[in-house]
Amino acid sequence: MNPTLAVEGEDARAASGVIDADETVLLMIRPSAWFIVTTSVRALPPALAAGAALALATLDESIPWDVRGAVLASVAIVLARTAWQTVDWMVRLYVLTDRRVIVRRGPIPEVSSCQLSEVAGVGQPRRLFERLTGTGSLAILLGPSRRVRRARRGMRAEPRREVRRSRVRVEHAMEWSVVANAPQVRRTILLAVSRYS
Repeated sequence: MNPTLAVEGEDARAASGVIDADETVLLMIRPSAWFIVTTSVRALPPALAAGAALALATLDESIPWDVRGAVLASVAIVLARTAWQTVDWMVRLYVLTDRRVIVRRGPIPEVSSCQLSEVAGVGQPRRLFERLTGTGSLAILLGPSRRVRRARRGMRAEPRREVRRSRVRVEHAMEWSVVANAPQVRRTILLAVSRYS
């Protein structure tokens, strides 16, 4: 296992409230700075829609603002979203230990984790902007392990309803968004899952 381990100084202190004392950290990374741009871009369509609605409202003479105010409102929406995502980027931390996969995210920090035994795989969605920036996102797939899924496929007598309940699911709170060198990070997670679960 040759991960890009970042357990020095500030990162180690930041993770102290996330990692149990008896866990061994295998990988600890932050998202790429492109995270701020890729997540802030999502605010453009609503900001443009709000600006267009406000600009159309200026056609009514009784409205107290002009087109410049509508443009400023759109810019304010984008700037607010960018500020929010910048704080999220500064707080966000992805940790892989010998027992769990952990994600700390949000301006008001929220921690999500799952045991390595619950990880059924790691998907890597292909998003255009991430391909352009050389980054990638990793979707942690939760559900029964591959051995359990193979065993269930071999059992013909199992009711169909049981098979549906045991399908693999994507937990969005566990997504590792806009990670540099995503293929290597994915391999590191899969190796840890096969070794420690």
